[in-house]
Amino acid sequence: MAKKEKKKRVSRGDGEDKELKDKFMGEGLGGKKGETKESEEEMMKKLQEEIDKLTTRDIITQMMMSLSSLAYKKMGLPVGVNDKYKDRQQAKLAVDGFDALLKVIMDEVSAEERENLKSSLSNLQINFVKTFS
Repeated sequence: MAKKEKKKRVSRGDGEDKELKDKFMGEGLGGKKGETKESEEEMMKKLQEEIDKLTTRDIITQMMMSLSSLAYKKMGLPVGVNDKYKDRQQAKLAVDGFDALLKVIMDEVSAEERENLKSSLSNLQINFVKTFS
């Protein structure tokens, strides 16, 4: 059995692995090698259009959801699943970050969203106290 020769990868210095990218774009999306550049350009254009539609409010809300998930993980919740991640200081920082962002976005969201976010904060705080007291 012949051994495969390793190709030396040439980097352009931008962290991009062109060979891997071409493989992903060509095979991963079902495209043909000749369609790779066009497909990539179309995908990048669509992605940029979606990014351009994002508002600061959207980003803050997404950050809050990420902080909420992280807080629960750092509280070791659910028990038996995230026990190894339990870290009081990190959980507190995540809950406090959620609280701070809620204050920033309070006037930018509807009454219903505001109540949902406040409820999420309350649940985070209650779980924090239960977990670390």
